[in-house]
Amino acid sequence: MSALLAAGWLLAVGAASLLLLERRAGRSTAERVVRACHELRGPLTTVLLALDDPTNPRTSAVAGELARARRAADEVSAAVARRRLPDERRPVDVAELVRGLVAVHDALARRVGRRIELTVAPGPTIVVGDRARLAQALGNLLQNAVEHGEGIVRVRLHAGDDVRIEVHDDGPGLAHPVATLAAGSRRGLRGRGLAIAHEAVRRQGGSLRSAPAARGARLVVDLPAGRVRGRAAS
Repeated sequence: MSALLAAGWLLAVGAASLLLLERRAGRSTAERVVRACHELRGPLTTVLLALDDPTNPRTSAVAGELARARRAADEVSAAVARRRLPDERRPVDVAELVRGLVAVHDALARRVGRRIELTVAPGPTIVVGDRARLAQALGNLLQNAVEHGEGIVRVRLHAGDDVRIEVHDDGPGLAHPVATLAAGSRRGLRGRGLAIAHEAVRRQGGSLRSAPAARGARLVVDLPAGRVRGRAAS
């Protein structure tokens, strides 16, 4: 499954590279970018169908990651046309989404002698928003914690007026506040992933912030339960 995931992201990276070429070469390359993105969607969709097994959390999560890659290809195509894709508005079970993402990233963490622990508190965890955007945000936070943190990565999900997801590792922590990293003025190893997560959460009407911790980085995502009002950010 990891090979399929890597293949999907390689396809998306290839599309992004073509976008860079388009900026340098003009309209003729723009048409090639649009065609390439069109072709990327085909194999990504095929792989997604092959992984359609909702009973397996890890398989479901890999399919979700590939859906992110397909969305990235769509966004490259939209960027060439100087437009932005609208976000979807559907009920999303955040607990189910987080369980799948943790299953995939825990497998990666164990390859380097670490692990991810998940705690889900009782309560409703449904929000209304774009599942791919939420997976984009939470996936970046987990990936950052595994790649740049240390020790056990602790993920906690709480339900109340807000659905809150906390990702806490025992590493060196953040070099700068989330807002600074998201703004792009002082990005380090984690900065770009946090900027992507910050924007994805904001587009869903939520917030991403850092919280006090005795050690390491502790990131908190808050999403209004059952009423996420996503914005077509400009």
